[in-house]
Parts: sequence; structure tokens; C-alpha cells
Amino acid sequence: MVDIRPLSPETLNQFLEFMEGPAFESVPRWAGCYCQHYLNTEEQNSSKDNNRALTCERVENGKMTGYLAFDGEEVIGWVAANRGNNFIQLPPTNNEAARILCFVVAPNFQGKGVSTELLQFALKDLKALGYTSVEAAPRSGDEFDVTAYRGKLSTFLKHGFEVVQQFDERSVLVHREL
Repeated sequence: MVDIRPLSPETLNQFLEFMEGPAFESVPRWAGCYCQHYLNTEEQNSSKDNNRALTCERVENGKMTGYLAFDGEEVIGWVAANRGNNFIQLPPTNNEAARILCFVVAPNFQGKGVSTELLQFALKDLKALGYTSVEAAPRSGDEFDVTAYRGKLSTFLKHGFEVVQQFDERSVLVHREL
């Protein structure tokens, strides 16, 4: 059974170990992102060292949030789930909206429902935290490839999301009230 815990100063080291270990074994070019892309401005230095430092700072000050999936004490998955407007690389939204992005699952656990469990947990917890809606930006189709890190459209649709707009040439913005 997967145990899901919020990213916090207490789980930060486990998150860093996951990001520096199994997280990007199947997509090494993303190693060093630390899930900072959508939080960074285009002008910010996105080097591995800078992203790691920003991760530590943002977790400590609450600007970076999300959920970790554990198998025992080993992190096997991650999803970024945050105040919508903290993801500054996406279109602005209202202050009561959260966004869910960047699913990362260790290679040995892919295809076993970890992302779905992370999504279900996030939906419950975000509502408990006072958010009134949630958005995501999955690919517009369900073909899986390594660039489908924002989740599968069909999974979001099964969980009550509706497509609200085309986000870019390959992705849509989906929305759900909580």
C-alpha cells in the first residue's frame, strides 16, 4: 500500500534524494529540474544547483507544495500541487484555485496506479486546505511518452475534471470544482 505525505521541511531530504536518484532514471535530461520549471520566471537561472537551492527555499517558505508517495520509507512518486498562481509559467487563475502538475514515479512503480493515488490524495487534501477548485494541464491525448509528466487527460476526466481551453499545441487546461 502506498503512503502519501505532503512535501514539507520534514520530508524535504527524502524529496531531494528521490529527485537525485530514481526520479529521472527514465528521462535523464530532466534531472536537476527539482520541479522548479513552472515556479521559475524565464529570467531565473535554471541550473541544477540553483533549482536545488530554490527547492529548499520554497519548501521552507511554503511556496512549493505537493505530495510524496512512499513504499515504506522509500519515496516512489511525487506530484506538484500548489496554489495555482504560484505556477507562473501557466496562465493566471483565481486565488482560491490550486493546480496539479508534474507527476514523477520511480521506474519500478510506473503503471501501478501511483499517479492516480497521488491525484486522489491531492484532491481531498487541497479541498481540506480551503481551495475551491483545481486545474491541471495534461496532454490533449492519452498517448504515453516521457513528455506526459503532467498526467493523462483520461485520468483527470475520470476524476471530474472538464477541459476548459487549449493550453499549448499539445496540452489542454482542465478544471474541477472541489
